[in-house]
Amino acid sequence: MGIHVTRRLAELGEGVILAPERFDPRRQSLPASPRRLADYAEVCTENVSAQSLDPGAAVLILDTTHAYDGFVIFRHEPVAARELGSAKRRLQPGDVIISRLRPYLRQVAYVDPQLFALAPGGNQVAASTEFFVVRGRDGFDPACLVPFLLSAQVQAALAAGQEGGHHPRFARELLLSLSVPDCVLRSPYETASQMRALAAGLRCSLQGCRSLVQGVDAAIRGAA
Repeated sequence: MGIHVTRRLAELGEGVILAPERFDPRRQSLPASPRRLADYAEVCTENVSAQSLDPGAAVLILDTTHAYDGFVIFRHEPVAARELGSAKRRLQPGDVIISRLRPYLRQVAYVDPQLFALAPGGNQVAASTEFFVVRGRDGFDPACLVPFLLSAQVQAALAAGQEGGHHPRFARELLLSLSVPDCVLRSPYETASQMRALAAGLRCSLQGCRSLVQGVDAAIRGAA
């Protein structure tokens, strides 16, 4: 069954946008609240290119497949900045990334500090421009927003807000306009602390498994 929505001309915004997705009522699936995500975080769009970096600097490059269910998961090593390719988003420890493409894939992740210590002397981290980079305002820790961004209500709102034909994406304005319920802000520091601990545990588990594999490899070579 179709959905019929009536809007006045003044409600179409400066661009007088007529895309039906823009007015889907499912975009407002969250409880009413005077607080918006924009009150606590900004969406950063700073790009970095190979030309703007020391060619030999180490950079971990993330695409949308490396963010899933709250964490960054990857199987590759940092590369020299000269291999960066197209422009990427510059990340900082503590950022939260969310893919604007195909939100149903749950490509949301906390950018943990360990990602910046993979190469000797440290490395930078850069991500695909398909990511929105959420960074806290005035000391607010956006890590506490990860469970919120992965909640069913937010996921439904983002899915309903996709616009475009070939590769539908949701807009930066939709993300910043999300209503943030009281329950999300009841204990933000505790939630952020839990996210940081979970990320550290994930890194430790992955490294531990790699060490076990390396031990088996060495034993097999020694027995050959």
